Amino acid sequence: MLENMNRILERIDGLNQSFKGMAHKRAKREQQTFAAAMLEATKTPVSDGINATPATNPAATNIANNLKADVETLVEKYSKEHNLSPELVHQLIAVASGNNSKAVDKQGNLGLMQVKPEIFSQLGYKNPFDPEQNIKAGTQHLADMLQRNGGNMPLALASYNSDPASVKRFGGVPPFPSTQNFVSQVLGGLGSNDKTK
Repeated sequence: MLENMNRILERIDGLNQSFKGMAHKRAKREQQTFAAAMLEATKTPVSDGINATPATNPAATNIANNLKADVETLVEKYSKEHNLSPELVHQLIAVASGNNSKAVDKQGNLGLMQVKPEIFSQLGYKNPFDPEQNIKAGTQHLADMLQRNGGNMPLALASYNSDPASVKRFGGVPPFPSTQNFVSQVLGGLGSNDKTK
């Protein structure tokens, strides 16, 4: 047994000797920047800053341009179908999601027009991140809110953003900062002709 212990201790000493130089290399790696490590490994300099110009990917640019064109077409189509101003719908999308078809907010609203999941489901749609389904549902819901509020745009937008019950309970735009900001940003981004449409 003592003999086995001596062999184990000798092996440990041997391993310690093998790894002795590793501590220095590890300390060097921990102090080294990513750019310096890449330069050492590849002999190719890398920009240290985050503002480096990324390589352009023509395929990604085309997809983004196609999506933007598709959204334009969809907004035109469903705005017309629901007798809404396309400028209003574009402004709502810009304010609600920043034109991000994959947006999800803190309340769980989804997609370009930040449609509430229960509204999306009630209208019979399945994929809130599909721009067409989202714009269909969002424009239909906004048209419903306009009708429900007698064409009053601020109340319709408040109902769209919060809910019709809150608008009714407060007798106007509810005192929720998020709803008040939403209404003022959407209306503020529109020309005077579009505020009543």
